[in-house]
Amino acid sequence: MTMKDVSAIDDLERAVRAEPALLTALDDRIEAQLGSEEVRERLDAGRALRAAATHDPALVAPYERTLVGLLRDDQDSLRLSGAVALAELATVAPERVGSATPELIAAFEATVAPTIEEAVLRALTRVGAEEPGTVAPADRAVAERLPGATFPIQTVITRSFVAVVAADPGLFERTIEAYATLVEDGPERTARFAVEALAAVARADPTAVARSERVTTRLRSLEAAIDADPRPEVGAGFKSAARTLRAVEPT
Repeated sequence: MTMKDVSAIDDLERAVRAEPALLTALDDRIEAQLGSEEVRERLDAGRALRAAATHDPALVAPYERTLVGLLRDDQDSLRLSGAVALAELATVAPERVGSATPELIAAFEATVAPTIEEAVLRALTRVGAEEPGTVAPADRAVAERLPGATFPIQTVITRSFVAVVAADPGLFERTIEAYATLVEDGPERTARFAVEALAAVARADPTAVARSERVTTRLRSLEAAIDADPRPEVGAGFKSAARTLRAVEPT
């Protein structure tokens, strides 16, 4: 397919999905549609960028500032396109996406859409894997979101974002406190994940985790539930994490 094959009535997303490399020849068209008063055209251009990034993150590197701008758009679909594309770009150029940390955090705080939350968290996690300090300003926002988040978002924060927290626990004190709160009061499944997250932090820095009596009590309750489960594969990681937390000095 060539640029001539993309007519005025063809979808950019469809064209880019068919041939992602075509994105480089469509700069003017993408910018024009993103600036259009027609919502359909703007959404289409955003989805085209998202599709290209998913195929090859390097393709959207020239659109970095455009993607950051999408994070502030009124349309959820465009915010999602910006967040997904930046998360993909962070797999190959985390240092570039790191400069967008303030905008990513603002988008996270402003949204209640789990798909956008998850994409932003992926971007922050990939940036933080290289330089935790870059995403340290996300500590408050992540900690405040964790207790009431949907199950998928609680899972991302406890099972993926924790790698950033454990890399430099001193930068994420509020998130660590939120893990403990989830252990104490959260649903059984995510409480188990939070136990494993706290243990990962404790292994990195035992002084960063405070084991309260409420955490100890919940550990016993969670272990009892696991012991009652007949499936032998259930709970191995949790029991190891529980042993790690019991070695932490109590408060």
